Amino acid sequence: MLRGLWRRRWLSLVVLIVAVVPVAAASLAPVYTGAARTAIIRNALDGAVPDHRGWRVTSPAEDAGELARQVAAPFLRPPIAGAELLSPEIKGLKFYSLLWQDGQCGHVTLLKGRCPSAAGEIMVSRASGFLPGATVKLSAFLEGPPDKLRPVPLRVVGVYRVDPADPFWFGRALFPQTAGVTEGNGDPLITTPQTQARYGPPPGDQIAVASGKAWVTSAIVYVDARRVTSQDLAALEAVQGRLRDLGQLHENTTVFTYMETTLQAIRLQIDSLSVPTTLVALQLVVLGWLLLFLTVRDLVAARAPEIALARLRGLSSPRIWAFGLSEPAAILLAALPLGVAAGWSVATAMAGRLLRADLPVTVDADAVAYGVAAVAGGLLAAAAAARQTVAQPVVEQWRRTPRGRGRTWIPEAVILTITVAGLVELLAGGAITDSTGQRAGALVAPGLLAVAVALLARRLLPLACAALFRLTRTRGGIGAFLAVRQISRGPATASTVIVLAAGLGLAVFAVAAWSVTSRNFTDVARVHNGAETVFVVPPGDIARLRELSDGIPGTAPVVVVPGPPAMLATDLERFASVALWRPEYGGGRPLAELVRGLTVPVAPRVTLTGDRIRAHLAVPPIPKGYDVVLYADFRVAGQTTPASIPLARPIPSRAVYEWGLPRGCQDARCELRGLRVEVKTTGSTDYDTPPDSITVTSLEARHEGRWTTVDAGLDDMRRWTPRAAGGSGLTLSISPFGGVSASAPATFPDPLPALAGGSTGMKLPGLDDAHRAGYAATTPVAAVPGLNAAGAVVDLDLADRVAYGYSPKAEFQIWAAPGKGAEIREALHAAGVPVLATRTVGDRVAGYTGQGPGLALMLLVVSAGAAALLALGRAVLALYASARRRTYELAALEAAGARVRPLRIALLLEQAVTLSWAGLAGVAAGVVAARAALPRVPEFAEAPVTPQLDYTLVPQPLILVAVAVLAASLLAAAVTAELLLRGVRFEQLREAPA
Repeated sequence: MLRGLWRRRWLSLVVLIVAVVPVAAASLAPVYTGAARTAIIRNALDGAVPDHRGWRVTSPAEDAGELARQVAAPFLRPPIAGAELLSPEIKGLKFYSLLWQDGQCGHVTLLKGRCPSAAGEIMVSRASGFLPGATVKLSAFLEGPPDKLRPVPLRVVGVYRVDPADPFWFGRALFPQTAGVTEGNGDPLITTPQTQARYGPPPGDQIAVASGKAWVTSAIVYVDARRVTSQDLAALEAVQGRLRDLGQLHENTTVFTYMETTLQAIRLQIDSLSVPTTLVALQLVVLGWLLLFLTVRDLVAARAPEIALARLRGLSSPRIWAFGLSEPAAILLAALPLGVAAGWSVATAMAGRLLRADLPVTVDADAVAYGVAAVAGGLLAAAAAARQTVAQPVVEQWRRTPRGRGRTWIPEAVILTITVAGLVELLAGGAITDSTGQRAGALVAPGLLAVAVALLARRLLPLACAALFRLTRTRGGIGAFLAVRQISRGPATASTVIVLAAGLGLAVFAVAAWSVTSRNFTDVARVHNGAETVFVVPPGDIARLRELSDGIPGTAPVVVVPGPPAMLATDLERFASVALWRPEYGGGRPLAELVRGLTVPVAPRVTLTGDRIRAHLAVPPIPKGYDVVLYADFRVAGQTTPASIPLARPIPSRAVYEWGLPRGCQDARCELRGLRVEVKTTGSTDYDTPPDSITVTSLEARHEGRWTTVDAGLDDMRRWTPRAAGGSGLTLSISPFGGVSASAPATFPDPLPALAGGSTGMKLPGLDDAHRAGYAATTPVAAVPGLNAAGAVVDLDLADRVAYGYSPKAEFQIWAAPGKGAEIREALHAAGVPVLATRTVGDRVAGYTGQGPGLALMLLVVSAGAAALLALGRAVLALYASARRRTYELAALEAAGARVRPLRIALLLEQAVTLSWAGLAGVAAGVVAARAALPRVPEFAEAPVTPQLDYTLVPQPLILVAVAVLAASLLAAAVTAELLLRGVRFEQLREAPA
């Protein structure tokens, strides 16, 4: 066996190379898939906001750090322990959080002073207004005897600046003053663990816990993304379950996290990866088996004389089979470790270049099993290829010219039937398709079509050459005469066409699929991101967001509320100047033209300034048991929530009511957003006498001791919504059974004019997520910049008029003009505005590429390209080997007087026609497969609602591939023909043909 391998060393080497490729392709898929799964998990964790990749455990009764440490895993970081206590300041109305966290000094920038180190020391933010050396007294920190308690002075030793987006703070809204919000709590007062130990009730004090005045211990637990692999997903889900259960197993313990959402997204990504990569691997393995079958057949055929001699020596059939298969089996067994190692090397290179640089790439049991399956398929192919040689009569094996055999159409008929059935299933729906029309099963189409077209091309080429027999007898010379006959009867023609056409068909489909998918990735990323660069800033009020955008040229203020339907509110002129827009989305019209109609004339806002408000009411008799209160809602500058005051508790004998305005209205203009009546009834309510309505006839505000009438339009019901029936004044029902009990100044149209990408029969969420106003599309568009779902773009001022406050779901953004992302980031930093997140079109494209379907397509492109190159090499070698066995014929022709030029033309035509025919058949198969399958192959883990995906083939890469195939075919034909011709010698006529 070893001598035979050495004697046929070049052919054996070819068989080894061909055998290594399917083993490498088979093992590459599970190795790459494992690395891709790890990349999906790590990318999801790295890209998630803090509360989506970690947990925050809090407890006023137990040590949260100890509870968190009970849940251990190799991929968890040590808990960040801390504690906090919320308390009002003695002299003011603002609440402050006194807190500490392990390592806090490393996550702040000191502007003045130092970090606290002893009990009673604190550092404050610049926005708080406290200076070093000052003292802050909180009502929860008292000391002294019970009858002489006095506040504990907390001494300010430093002023800090902090990045609220730092994961150390777990993404909480800890810094409202830094974010520009004036109402509610102040920025934290950062202290030390010694302060907790010395002041305030100790942890677990049941009285303090019950009264809400206890220190709340905390522990923040993060997943270390660099230590998580695909094998840890189940363990990560188990950690999520155990931490979630802490809140149920321990009283007063709370676990805050959105990790469940992240895990669901990871599962979706991994599920969208497994099936496509398996289908890609199976097609490549089948192509590898085909290569093995044809190549091993050549090796076994080369041993035919030796096998015949073994049979003449009287060896038994099992020994003859063992002798005949010994060399192929040895080569295939050697190919197993080499192929697995090659698959691991390719997977490592792909992971480093296409996925992440920190991925562990390991060969697992699945990779070895896939490699063994490829080798087993090769052994079966070797046995099938050797059957004819082992079972053939000895005399027949020694014939120089084998007997002619008819070629059956049964294999082609079976494969074509399967292909047609698969295409009907793919195009008509059923198990492959669903309501979205996309399933990973469509990836089988290119393999089926490539093999079917290859088989047809194999049959058609000899028939086409046979049709030229008569013509070449009289025209074209001896070169064409020899070429068409050799192509028609040559045994290497069929195998060359099948292998090369099938391999190139997969490669062309892969190129077409990736070019179309890349274009769709870019289009979807442009629409969903809205602008080239988007900065997410802390939420505040609209005035502050506008002021921020006005101070930075090339920006647009944007507020997005998810809905449904989603809503994007913006300064329309600025929006049109920075948004990524394609005129075809709006019927060929530019965005600036489309948004002009979204700003309409509206009534002025109802504003007032002062310290008190007075209402004049007409109050009807109120039956017994009714408790009626008239409330007034105000928008206060710098506040994100509305301020409400109980303006009046109306009684029939009184017409004028007075109440203090919110504090923010004393120095700045506040906006009256609405008047509403709330009615409560008691058990003694007289329901037999229905109450009437109250009428608000006028409003007055006191400013600097002077009362002035507020222009609220109370004498014109068209200026209030919903309109209430009645005479002069605003009529509000006090009946608990119906009627208009709340009304707002009609300073906005309803529905709002909008640039809409969906139906208009729904209410927009509004900035406060209250769904008060509908929307009407002035011009329906195919896609709305900045929205990844059906929704609308509205004017920011109109959206602000509709809303009472701002929803926590509302995301405040600054959009940057193309090419100005870095410049605007610096401007935001100089303005002291924290950037919570930065989103770019490139980042979104990378995110789509890193999803399951994108990763599977990467595997297909790399593997199919390698398989196509191998198929081309195998085809050239097969033609070379076939022609090499005929060199004695060429030598005889040359000895008979044939010139070298016609012989060169014959060889060149034979090689060029066969390779070009197979190449064009492969290109055609790939293009047909792309046209049929691409609209049904999933490209995203979740199919986008907008924009509509474009499945038109990109011609440039396909033309480039076709030209490259033809050029390679012609070059290979020319080189092969020249090498063969140079090997023709007269001495060969004295030798028996090999």
